[in-house]
Amino acid sequence: MGLDMYLLLEDVETGEIIEYSYYRKFNALQGYFEQNYNIANPGKILLKEDIIADLYIRLNEIRYSPEKANLLLPSYPGPFFGTYEYDRLYHSYVNQAAIDFYHAKFIDYSKYKLYYASDW
Repeated sequence: MGLDMYLLLEDVETGEIIEYSYYRKFNALQGYFEQNYNIANPGKILLKEDIIADLYIRLNEIRYSPEKANLLLPSYPGPFFGTYEYDRLYHSYVNQAAIDFYHAKFIDYSKYKLYYASDW
């Protein structure tokens, strides 16, 4: 049991769901969606370009200024949400998510929808 999060692509024509990215216990990312979009458990929200851009900017800023992590994407408490430290694990999640959200900016949104989904 624990916090599982996904970025999912949905093919607009076929409805096929493709796992784009997976995160395990990256509670800061879950906190972002709970605080800004009131995501339920389990939950799924459609990611629009403004959300993708905002997250990419936050993640990239943390990569280059790690001391801002607690301001830009603070750890978020919850049941089985993992560690709340701003340690190597937190920053490895940030690095992976920054890469994923960077690439998400170039998805052809006339062919695909991108969703954030979580369950714990």
